[in-house]
Amino acid sequence: MVAPKRKSTPAAPKNRASEIAPGVYVGGWKEAAEFEGVRFCVLDERPEDMPAATHIPIYDGATDRAIPGNLDKVARGMREARAKGQPVIVFCGHGVRRSPLAGAWYLHRHEGMTLDQAYAKIRTVRPKIEVASDWVGHPENLA
Repeated sequence: MVAPKRKSTPAAPKNRASEIAPGVYVGGWKEAAEFEGVRFCVLDERPEDMPAATHIPIYDGATDRAIPGNLDKVARGMREARAKGQPVIVFCGHGVRRSPLAGAWYLHRHEGMTLDQAYAKIRTVRPKIEVASDWVGHPENLA
């Protein structure tokens, strides 16, 4: 007797970085490890086992403030990578707070969006993000 064919169940989707503009991605640690392109890590401290990436902290926990100058550095680096045709990811631990802030800053500085518009765009592809004003103690310096 031949056993009946079972329907195959689809594999669970892989964790993927979220594309916020052509070739520009936001994600977490796991997504960055699998990413092929230029990587920017925006965690507060440089992890020892970090995937090959440029580390630029964008948040100062001691003052509870974002660091606009470092956000500008990340955005410039992302723009430079894109100008060379390279895909780029900005990542943090889980892709919920710091990397969406850096991605929104990139869209703000180089796509001419307000931060609110940039966050709204990111939320369409990465719904569980937290807007900086919800977690940065002094969001007024993000103008």
